[in-house]
Amino acid sequence: MPKISVIVPNYNDASNLSKCIRSLLDLNYPKEKLEIIIVDNGSTDNSIQVIKEFPVKLLIEKNIKGSYAVRNLGVKNAEGEVLAFTDSDCVVDKQWLFNSIKYLAEEDVGGVAGEIRDGEPETLVEEYQLLTKALDQSRYMNHPYYSFAATANVIYKKMLFDKIGLFETNWISGGDVDFSWRTQIHGKIKLIYADDCIVHHHHRTNPKGLYLQTQKHTYGACLLNAKYDNKFQTFKELNNKLILYSKMFRKYVEKGILFSAFLLFRSKRIYFLY
Repeated sequence: MPKISVIVPNYNDASNLSKCIRSLLDLNYPKEKLEIIIVDNGSTDNSIQVIKEFPVKLLIEKNIKGSYAVRNLGVKNAEGEVLAFTDSDCVVDKQWLFNSIKYLAEEDVGGVAGEIRDGEPETLVEEYQLLTKALDQSRYMNHPYYSFAATANVIYKKMLFDKIGLFETNWISGGDVDFSWRTQIHGKIKLIYADDCIVHHHHRTNPKGLYLQTQKHTYGACLLNAKYDNKFQTFKELNNKLILYSKMFRKYVEKGILFSAFLLFRSKRIYFLY
């Protein structure tokens, strides 16, 4: 079995972090082949104290704010042949890494995008995100340009980072999409979907959190559009571009409209939004 380094970025998420780390320590994978790296981005809560309670490697990225700068620090310091990524608000399935090995054994497969399962919704905002499949990894794999994987649950061969470089350091969103696309465009490597490599994720719980997340994702979409304009040269590529842009536009317009309608539709039910 290959040595795997799990990289988890964290910023002021002490309330979720301990559950994430415990699930990683409970993985069905040889302990001598597993490295758990928690990279903090200058948290001001008690995240550092929480991390120090566990037998994991702690790194701190203070110079650049952003999850991709944090992940890059983890990549640079990882000892594993395989790099697995998840987030501090996620809990991994016990078989998460073990099940990925059979896919990575294929020479032309460079990455495995696992299933991201939603937690049981406790607020209306969480239920809305569940309804709209906000983190449906299988949907990402059918993107009209190239498939991509969210870093909440993706496992890559480390040699890919040596071949095509790191995540876009200064991006605050869209860096996972960009890296997935580069692996396929420049790395000529397959990214596959595996529904038996499971991570459980809790959505944003209140309207403010959902708004800020959507704002960040929209900014990431703009960065991707700007970077990949010159990749659409043939008629087929141009058609894919039009589909991509229309879907992105529709997604962010519909999200606001649908959320408003959803609030009205469910207004008779009692939820605590804040």
